[in-house]
Amino acid sequence: MNNSKVIIGRTIKRFRQKKGVTQLFLAEKVGVSEKQISKIETGIHYPKFENFVKILEALDITLKDFADDIQQDKTISQSKKNFMKITNKLSDSELDILTTIAKQIEKLKKQ
Repeated sequence: MNNSKVIIGRTIKRFRQKKGVTQLFLAEKVGVSEKQISKIETGIHYPKFENFVKILEALDITLKDFADDIQQDKTISQSKKNFMKITNKLSDSELDILTTIAKQIEKLKKQ
């Protein structure tokens, strides 16, 4: 599966391993359980936004570093990479509209 939870989790794991730190170390820095870090890295859960920021700080990486790493990930389709590039340029109100559209598409797929 190549959904956004998996992509975010895999990227966090890659940075954590590059830094040579354990899930326990990261969990303590972020203020969550080691099990929660594991669930994030395996794509079971998204990190809460404030925890995502703490993860970036604990791993000493910027959001740009994170996004650039995702762009280099060869397991992500070019279509998804192109979509991420486009959405990075949108305003908050434009993102809200896009989110509403995506939710509607998701509902239609379930029918």
